[in-house]
Amino acid sequence: MHKGLEGVYVLESSLCLIDTEHGKLYYVGYDVEELAEKSSYEEVSYLLLNGRLPRRSEFEGFLTKLRSEMELTPEEKRDVQYAAKRTGPMDALAAFYLFASKDPPQAKDQMEHAIKAVAKAGSVLGNTIRVQRGEEPIESQPELGIAGNLIYLVTSKRPEQYQVEFLDDILILHAEHGVPASTFGAVVTASTLSDVYSSIVTGLMTLKGPLHGGAAEAAYYQFVEIGDPDRVESWLERTLAEKRRVMGFGHRVYKIYDPRAKYVKAMAARAAELAGGRVKTLYEIAVRLEQAAIEKLSSRGLFPNVDFWTPIVYTAIGIPPGYFTAVFAVSRVVGWVAHVLEYWKDNRLIRPLHLYTGPEPGQRYVPIEARG
Repeated sequence: MHKGLEGVYVLESSLCLIDTEHGKLYYVGYDVEELAEKSSYEEVSYLLLNGRLPRRSEFEGFLTKLRSEMELTPEEKRDVQYAAKRTGPMDALAAFYLFASKDPPQAKDQMEHAIKAVAKAGSVLGNTIRVQRGEEPIESQPELGIAGNLIYLVTSKRPEQYQVEFLDDILILHAEHGVPASTFGAVVTASTLSDVYSSIVTGLMTLKGPLHGGAAEAAYYQFVEIGDPDRVESWLERTLAEKRRVMGFGHRVYKIYDPRAKYVKAMAARAAELAGGRVKTLYEIAVRLEQAAIEKLSSRGLFPNVDFWTPIVYTAIGIPPGYFTAVFAVSRVVGWVAHVLEYWKDNRLIRPLHLYTGPEPGQRYVPIEARG
């Protein structure tokens, strides 16, 4: 038996290769760092959904479909308002897709619904943040792209170009990562021939768990707790003595430096330089903590993961800390959907076995009056 399915191959996929020996990550054969540097989240979405990069005409058609779906209908805005006033951000996202699943799509429409699911995510989250701040939903700006539109909805102003580039890169880096718990959950749901939206709901509710999502928010509050770069060493000594975790360190897959973290670290340095103030302080704390923690933890295979550095970039963009996991979810929608579409090409209901550890069979039933 393999507890937590650790080391078990549960499916075949052409979407993602995690090279743990060399610390590299590939989407459909393309180095994710090169994609972040040269591509866009929209183009990477096409790559994951179709298994190849698009020709110009194909990409223009794909963009047209995405942009046409980024705006929320009046009914969808009402759904967002209803959920946002009653739940947290992850639950609000799940509620939106749950409402969308009320009319399950036909099999021939699944790609269209996949595109719709990817396009809606940022608009739903942006307006969820607005509603939870006591503001009204506003119209999306599809020409800004998925990253730029999300920043616009959150801040109510057109974002700076560097902010769009930062968020677009983060969306790319988080778009796909093999079969973590949320992706596996989405595929399990899909294996029953449920619909795309229900699979996304499963992914969202799995990502909501603190052992999967939430590390970026925890890392942010860790930096806030430290407060000053000069307090890093004493904070770390106390934390390790109390056997508490350094948030943003370690990964179930990587036992070396997370390749996504290297890329985001460089972004965080630039964000600190451009934004200054609080962002710069957070960055200085993170740099000092990284150095001190690597000295203590690297021998155990614990190095910074992507969630260690993303809080600094999110803060520079204007994303409130309580929504970091939800931004992660927005980016991962395309990964979940891509796995669902891929699995359906050779679908088989996922039904694993369990090892029974209960009492011996043949226990005799004793009436309740005679049980003492």
